[in-house]
Amino acid sequence: MEHVISNAEASFVDIIWNLTLVCPWDCRKCCVDAVHVQSRGGEVVMRSNNLTRVERIPLGLLPGRSAYDQAAALRQRQGLELDLAGKLRVLNHMAGSKVKLDFSGGDPLMLADTPIVMRRARDLFGQSQITLTATGPGLSRVDPAELADMIGELNFTYDGEPVGTDTNCPPNYAHSNLRKARQLAAVGVATRAECPLTLENLDPAQLDRIFGNLHEAGIDRLLVMRLFPVGRGETRTHQVPTREQYIDAIAYLRALEARHGYPKIKLQCALKHLAGGVTAANPCDAIRESFGLMANGTLLGSPWAINRFGQPIDPAWVLGNLADQTLDEVLQSQRVLDLQQRLDTSWGHCKIFSYLYGASDRAEDRMMEAADPLYTTSEVGVPT
Repeated sequence: MEHVISNAEASFVDIIWNLTLVCPWDCRKCCVDAVHVQSRGGEVVMRSNNLTRVERIPLGLLPGRSAYDQAAALRQRQGLELDLAGKLRVLNHMAGSKVKLDFSGGDPLMLADTPIVMRRARDLFGQSQITLTATGPGLSRVDPAELADMIGELNFTYDGEPVGTDTNCPPNYAHSNLRKARQLAAVGVATRAECPLTLENLDPAQLDRIFGNLHEAGIDRLLVMRLFPVGRGETRTHQVPTREQYIDAIAYLRALEARHGYPKIKLQCALKHLAGGVTAANPCDAIRESFGLMANGTLLGSPWAINRFGQPIDPAWVLGNLADQTLDEVLQSQRVLDLQQRLDTSWGHCKIFSYLYGASDRAEDRMMEAADPLYTTSEVGVPT
C-alpha cells in the first residue's frame, strides 16, 4: 500500500478560512455566495442564497455596532457562522499542526472582531504563515501599519474594470481593491493580486491594463486563476474561456513579466497542468494540502467546494468540523486517509471540475475521475 503522509510529516496544510460570508459587494461570480449586506432605510438588509433570500433587521438592534457586525450576529444566532469564542476555539483545534491560514470571506475585515482572531493566529503559527484576502472597504477599516504587523501577505482580486454589459463584478470593485493594496505594498507588506480569467478580461488590451496597473502599484505577484462554476459562478459558465484562450492569455502575461519584471506570474493549481511535462507532485493539491474552512467551522476538501447557496456542493467534500474536532483528528480519520490514497489517479485534473463533469454516480468516485474538461484532450505526460 502507498504510504500516506501524515499531518506531522507533511508540508504546511493550506487552509482558506471564510471567516464570515458578510460582504459589501454582490459580485455575480462570487465563488462562495457571500452575503451582501447594506444599511438602507434604517435597516440592515442581507441578501443570501444566490442573492434571492432577503432578510431585514432594525439597524439599531445592536447599538454601537456596524450593519456588518449586526448581520454577522444574526447569522451566528442562526448557526451559520461562529462567534468570537467559536473562532478562537477553531484556532486552538489547529494548534500544533503545520498550518498556513488565509483569512477570507466575504470580507473578514468588515467585522470588528477579526483583528483579534488574526493576532491570535499570528501568535500560534507565525506571521509568515498568515495571509489575508479582503476588499477595499474592509481594508479601509484597518490602519495599514497595524495590518502589516499581523499578516505575511495580502491577497486581493484584481481582474480589471468591467468593460461589457455582462459584468462579473460591480463597478469600482477592482479599483478599490488595488487602491488599498497599494497602501499595504508601500509599507512593505507582500502583495498578491488574484485574477480569474474570463471572456471579459483575457484580450491583450485588458491584460495590458491589468498587468500595467499592478506593476505601477508595486504589487509583487499575480496569481492567474480559472473561473470556477461554483458559488454564484454556477451561473457564469458562459464566461469560462477555452483551453486555447487560457494558454494564449498565460503566454501573454508571461511575456509582460519578462519585459517588466513584476508582478511575478504564478498559476493557480487548477491551471498548472497546462504547463506540460511531468512534475514531482500532483498539481491538484485538494484534500492533500489545500482545504476550505467555512464560517461555521466545516472543513472542506477544497476551498471551491461550495454551491450557489453557500453550502457544500456535496457531503462528499465535508471532512469534519474544526469547531468540534482538532485538525489532526480530521486529517487522520480513515475517510480522509482513504481519499488521499486515490488523489493521483487523475493526475493534474482539478478535483472540483472532475466532480462537476465526471460520469460516476458516486460523488467520491467522480472527484477522482480524469474528467476536468480543460485536460480531457491533453497530451501532457502523467507520472506512473
